[in-house]
Amino acid sequence: MGLIEEFNSWQSGYTDKIRRWVPDYDQLVAAVVQALPVGFEPHTVLDLGCGNGNGSALLEASFPSASYTLLDASDEMLDACRERFPSKANFRFVPSYFQDARFPPAGFDLVIAVLALHHVPGEVKQAIFQQIYSWLRPGGVFLYSDLFATKQDPGYASTVLKEWYTWASEHGTSEEEWEYLMDHHEKYDFPDAAVPTLGWLASVGFEPVAFSWQAGYWGNIRAIKPS
Repeated sequence: MGLIEEFNSWQSGYTDKIRRWVPDYDQLVAAVVQALPVGFEPHTVLDLGCGNGNGSALLEASFPSASYTLLDASDEMLDACRERFPSKANFRFVPSYFQDARFPPAGFDLVIAVLALHHVPGEVKQAIFQQIYSWLRPGGVFLYSDLFATKQDPGYASTVLKEWYTWASEHGTSEEEWEYLMDHHEKYDFPDAAVPTLGWLASVGFEPVAFSWQAGYWGNIRAIKPS
């Protein structure tokens, strides 16, 4: 089973699963709205790797008149989003991988990526950050929520995975689920540590770049394109 087939299979009950698997998931998603600068009201929003639309749903509650573009490579996830946001002219759905996405320059006020970009290696992330920068208008905001650690760290298993396992098992993840999740993590996940990630974002022109929320190795980075 490939990555997209796995995500297609995750769609049913996705939020319940991810709440068991990802530490402080609800706070992680809520941090997207909480990280917006005071007085910032986006009119155009891009949700990269939208999943079943949890991030966009929170934003729409605060900004119902904004236009939302939801992008995901999983047809099942996009179908779930279409059912979640039915007959809404301000929502459009784009089937695509991140690195294949094409949007006009300065077309968005806000771009979010919630638990999505860890599925591509660091060099691809850097190229995507450059693309995101070009898609944002001056003064636009990029909010990036994910796991910030690297498998190349010799202590990864004894620190990141140990902490993750403890949290997941205490929140209802069975041993069978954990083994499945770690198999997925080994094959398809390419998380990067905080310091290089912050540097990559700054190198394409974002300023300031900083964590707006953090819990252990999970967090939300806010990056702003200068006006």
